[in-house]
Amino acid sequence: MQSTFKATNTIELPFVNSEISMLPFDLVTLSGLPSEFHKTVLTMLDGVKAVGVAFFTIHGKTLKTGKTLRRPAPHTDGNYEPVTMGFGGGGWKVGENGSPVNTDEHNRQYVSETGGIILATNYASCLGWKGEYSGLPSVGGDCRHIELDEPHLLKADTVYYGNNHFIHESLPVGKDIHRVFARITLPETHKYN
Repeated sequence: MQSTFKATNTIELPFVNSEISMLPFDLVTLSGLPSEFHKTVLTMLDGVKAVGVAFFTIHGKTLKTGKTLRRPAPHTDGNYEPVTMGFGGGGWKVGENGSPVNTDEHNRQYVSETGGIILATNYASCLGWKGEYSGLPSVGGDCRHIELDEPHLLKADTVYYGNNHFIHESLPVGKDIHRVFARITLPETHKYN
């Protein structure tokens, strides 16, 4: 499995104190996306060639030192198709609530080499891995069983574009802070470029 990502832009995320999860929108027209997020999404999409329906998530919350905003433990987010799939973002624990391994749904979501994500945060509390790894994501995108090398600390106010196998992990924050996280889950047909 190849996990890869690259920084594509800088960004100033809007202040939000709520969570909007997996909001479908058209990547070309932005139809379906509230206007207050157009600038954020356009900044995140800059330099990424993609068409079709994607899914936007934005999550902001005040955290105490030592707490995480998103999913701890190394994982991939996988593809999403709302009619037949569930999604692990936000509320799931890594290794739970996903379809069983070796099922068509799990293979479409986590084994497929197409798809991808774009993410950004206002506070550096996320790790990402680049490299070729033995093994595939388990239930809910869990990658704890994979022997990983040294991770990269993802910078604040930076947009990262990753493939469908982009392994990442939310870290506990080092101080009391209001953290905002934004993600675009690209269509499952997307080819990382």
